Amino acid sequence: MGRKEAIKYEELTTRISAKELSTLLKVSSSLASTMDLAEILQIAIESATGLLGLETGAIYTLENGELYLGATTPPLPAQFSDELRFAKLSDHPHINEVVSTKAPIYLDDARKYPLSSAEKIAVDSRHLISILYFPLLLKEDVIGVFIVGTTDKTRLFAPNEMDLCYILSFQVSLAIANSLLYKKSQQSIVELSRAYEATLEGWSRVLDMRDHITEEHTRRVVELTVALASRMGIPASDLGHIRRGALMHDIGKMGIPDAILQKPGVLSDDEKKIMQTHPEKARDLLARIDYLTPAVDIPYCHHEKWDGSGYPRGLKGEAIPLPARIFAVIDVFDALTSDRPYRKAWKREEALDYIKNQSGKHFYPQAVGAFLEMIEA
Repeated sequence: MGRKEAIKYEELTTRISAKELSTLLKVSSSLASTMDLAEILQIAIESATGLLGLETGAIYTLENGELYLGATTPPLPAQFSDELRFAKLSDHPHINEVVSTKAPIYLDDARKYPLSSAEKIAVDSRHLISILYFPLLLKEDVIGVFIVGTTDKTRLFAPNEMDLCYILSFQVSLAIANSLLYKKSQQSIVELSRAYEATLEGWSRVLDMRDHITEEHTRRVVELTVALASRMGIPASDLGHIRRGALMHDIGKMGIPDAILQKPGVLSDDEKKIMQTHPEKARDLLARIDYLTPAVDIPYCHHEKWDGSGYPRGLKGEAIPLPARIFAVIDVFDALTSDRPYRKAWKREEALDYIKNQSGKHFYPQAVGAFLEMIEA
């Protein structure tokens, strides 16, 4: 049983041949080509066995005293015991010693050494004879162990082969760390997005209550707008922005006085002018938030009309952003078929006739056609 102290990476690279260094550079390139941990570990163990000319190998990652089998070569058959896939560090004394000493351990013939029951299962099932356990070091921490071995005869490892293992362990540890960091950052992005979405939905509910509109209206227009946008070929990557835009379509009304917003009767001309400022108020609010900037088209432009008679800018035809053109059809249809303080809901057929009649006037004809097909379907 032999050990070797950790050596600086820079020193090691000067002690291997140009051919071996070239091979390691290719391995490093392969490791850097993916952020998927399973792929990294598979590349790593296949590289380790390939560099050393060995038949079998495995990599365990270490988390809170637990060993997790990350990759093997050749692959484990499906029926193999879970003891080979998950284990307590304490059940594997040789791996435990590698972790505590941060140095490799070599068994010239595993059949001659005392093994724990868990180790014996691994050795017998893989028919291992000579075994090399090597730590995966990240700074001062052991984050895993790779194990390589022979299945036909004993094998000694030359000094340059041990150097190769050290260099490979550095490369693999760095790739694992990058993968875990990437996964953590992605999880943070997901959690931040969820927090944003919860905040937006909260804003929307508050606005609905203030405007005496039911929460179901917002839910319906959001779902129908996303469905119609998808039907019209909007890329899936843009549907999230459209969903947020629909959710926030009347957010500008937060800046409208209650006396106007909640007035049960017809608005005066002056009151209408104030009400019609809500798209610009929405733009001013949302454009300051980077996360919501791509969603601003619907809140800002959903009152524009295809013939140019809308507000706030009197945009005409394709000058109106496509998400706003799509949303306008949904918003008007749902508004017409819902009870409001100043009128009763229209019948469904009446609302559909209105949408058809306003095609090419208020509404984008292609959006009307797709909407009618969707409703019929």
